[in-house]
Amino acid sequence: MPGQSHQQKPFFRKHISTALHAALIASVSAGFTATYSNAAYAEENQVFDFKLPAGKLEDALNALAKQSAITLTFDANQVKGKTVPAIKKLLTREQALQQLLKDTALEAKATNGAIIIVPRPIAAHTDTLPEVSVSASRSRATNTLSQPFAGGQVAKASRMGILGNVDIFDTPFSTQSYTEEFVLDQQARRLADIIAADPSTRSAMAEYGDSETYHIRGFPLFTNQVGINGLYGMTDLRRIAPDFYERVDVLKGPASMLNGSSPFGVTGGNINLVSKRAGDTPLNRFTASYISDSQFGGHLDLGRRFGEDNAWGVRLNLLARDGDTPISRQSDRMHIGSLAVDYRGEKLTASFDLASQDRLTRGYSANITYGSGFALPRAPQNDKNFVNDWEFFKGDSHYWMTKFEYEFTPAFTAYINYGQAKGNEEYFYAGSQGRRIINSAGDFTARVGGYRGWYEVDTYEVGLRGFKQLGSVSNNYALVYNDFNRTAGGAVAHATAPYTGNIYQSPNLPKPTVNFGVIPQNGDLQLNSIGLINTFGFVQDNVLLTLGARQQTLYSGIFNNGSKVNAYDESKVTPTTALLVKLGNYSLYGNYSEGLSQGAIAPSTASNPNEQLPPFVAKQHEVGVKYNAGTFGVTAAVFQITQPNVFTTTAGRLVDDGEQRNRGLELSTFGQPLSGLRLLGGVTFIDAEQTKTLNGINNGKDAIGVPKVNVVINGEYDIYALPGLTLTGRISSFSEAQADNANTQSIP
Repeated sequence: MPGQSHQQKPFFRKHISTALHAALIASVSAGFTATYSNAAYAEENQVFDFKLPAGKLEDALNALAKQSAITLTFDANQVKGKTVPAIKKLLTREQALQQLLKDTALEAKATNGAIIIVPRPIAAHTDTLPEVSVSASRSRATNTLSQPFAGGQVAKASRMGILGNVDIFDTPFSTQSYTEEFVLDQQARRLADIIAADPSTRSAMAEYGDSETYHIRGFPLFTNQVGINGLYGMTDLRRIAPDFYERVDVLKGPASMLNGSSPFGVTGGNINLVSKRAGDTPLNRFTASYISDSQFGGHLDLGRRFGEDNAWGVRLNLLARDGDTPISRQSDRMHIGSLAVDYRGEKLTASFDLASQDRLTRGYSANITYGSGFALPRAPQNDKNFVNDWEFFKGDSHYWMTKFEYEFTPAFTAYINYGQAKGNEEYFYAGSQGRRIINSAGDFTARVGGYRGWYEVDTYEVGLRGFKQLGSVSNNYALVYNDFNRTAGGAVAHATAPYTGNIYQSPNLPKPTVNFGVIPQNGDLQLNSIGLINTFGFVQDNVLLTLGARQQTLYSGIFNNGSKVNAYDESKVTPTTALLVKLGNYSLYGNYSEGLSQGAIAPSTASNPNEQLPPFVAKQHEVGVKYNAGTFGVTAAVFQITQPNVFTTTAGRLVDDGEQRNRGLELSTFGQPLSGLRLLGGVTFIDAEQTKTLNGINNGKDAIGVPKVNVVINGEYDIYALPGLTLTGRISSFSEAQADNANTQSIP
């Protein structure tokens, strides 16, 4: 009977479960030779769209037998304790078996029309099946996810904006794509928990503060600069929960050519989130969580596919968390829901995403600033709170987006992506925008007040990708047009005169009242661009040359008390050039890229109030090498990023002058170097230097807030004696950083 498997011992095994969610991933090596009967397999050149689960080898073998309609026999004792990564791609049966049995000391043999899994002879004389590469399309379509790399923590490819999905070892940039499995295993509560697995990317804000801020290669990136499925402006303004995304793609360095301009520019790098989609296997998953002091939560994740060939899919995610945090006198509540519907036909794929987030944090961890002329005090104990009980942040955000992608031929695809978003936020604080430390004892001045604001976003993207072979030269080309519109409003209200306090003491100010009145419009931002790029492949695609340029236009209105008092409309071409050379398992690459950012607006206290400075351009030069060992990867990169600085002259005028130059060396690794051991992380050295400063006074001094040495190592180890149990850990260490331009203060 086809599609069945036989086991010589009972299939069921008793497993040990733990409170920590853990995944068992087997190593994947570069090559494998299996023994088959050529006569038995002569007719089996058919390619199957396999969906084999990660985890136990016996489960994957059962799934292979069912999906390819073969009779498969194996001894449960021989496959016991062996684990494999998921396989979700087009393969023949032979190829699928080769991948499953790598590094298992087992092989497949054909006998009487069936396949038997047996131990591999030590010195067997076998017929070797040639390795066959099957590609569904050369157009790099984004309607499917790339497969996980060995270990399951990162993916083999990431979404490179206009380029589409590109293998990490074919990408002439420094990239990383974190998987849903890694998010689950890390029990991540914020996007910051995921990106901090890399030494070049880190979070700069408290977990229960008003917002998240990330740093990539020493430059800040805010939550409203993060994309979802290639569109900007969809994310929540302050905090991003990673629970609803299958991939977290990180591209280091400015890349306006690849991704277009984000609402407020990108210098150090770009983050794109990929929404979850329903898999072919029905999913019913509930995750309960608890964090001290008394915060409980639950996350429901449901997925179904239905219709002919499982063409339609629905994925529902609901999350709720509420209760006291580990910080004294602080509570946090978050409710999030998302619905993802997708269709995958022979030529057409389509998707619709809807999401909503609501958050309230009382006694939230407030921001602080500091004066000059004294050593900065040490931070209070991390479980102590120096804000009032009645201070809070609350916000809600909502978005929907839809995408249609049509494959006219395997070498030509067109798509359209459209989205809308809106949100509201409110603060009630005693100086979160103005707690200013005035001495080494931790005394500060502040002013009680509040803020209330709103925003609306409308954006779309239209593009095409194609492949053309011209003689011996391959061409992967793409053309895209992006349009982004954002309006916003906000108002600040102060309730009292400034007061004094201390960061080591719990305040007890009485709760004041504030009146916001009408919330005026204070922003009107419009971005549009058109980009064209082509990757030329020479020497059988072992030499890849990428050339591209994007024409970008930026319009920004400047408001005063709700009235537009000024505006500017600027255009800029941002080019990208990159070269990658493959030498066996090594990929050598170099690139030049630029990033466009909105110019600063002079404050009302400046001698040129409300003047908006022109857009500025960040520039990157990078060279690097990537090594693919099959079960693990190693990368090294040297980079330089320059960004213009803004400062106020002695006459009180805000001007665009000076420069910050970050030079760095990155060394990182990922994958599964040994069976059951997964490593992710590395070390980054950054020299962030000020150049071209006013009168040269700070030339050569360190830039603010950039540690020279950053080390992060994430480790997971499977305890084979206790199947299902995995030990996990993370080590993070950062060196001292400067706190002022003159380098007279440092962060203790």
